[in-house]
Amino acid sequence: MVEHLVWFKLKEGVTDAEKQAMMAALRALRGPIEGIKHIACGEDFGGRSKGFQLGLVVRFSSRQALEIYQPHPVHQEFVEGFRHLWDEVMALDFETE
Repeated sequence: MVEHLVWFKLKEGVTDAEKQAMMAALRALRGPIEGIKHIACGEDFGGRSKGFQLGLVVRFSSRQALEIYQPHPVHQEFVEGFRHLWDEVMALDFETE
């Protein structure tokens, strides 16, 4: 399994409705993109995130599934549709048992 973790630092003024739409779009990636085993996202409540407000965790079946995900048209549609809401993105990928 491969874990794909992403943190989003949103622009000032992003509304709650925009956050909710972005998270709904992230959750919707699971259906059309093969190889996604689990997806979860949410808003930080701990205050230790150094300004990153939203987090995403995607579990893939393999590294190959992650490689397919990155350029997948549905993923790219999400990026193009929501990138105007964030200032910065950080990602981390690692394998698990």
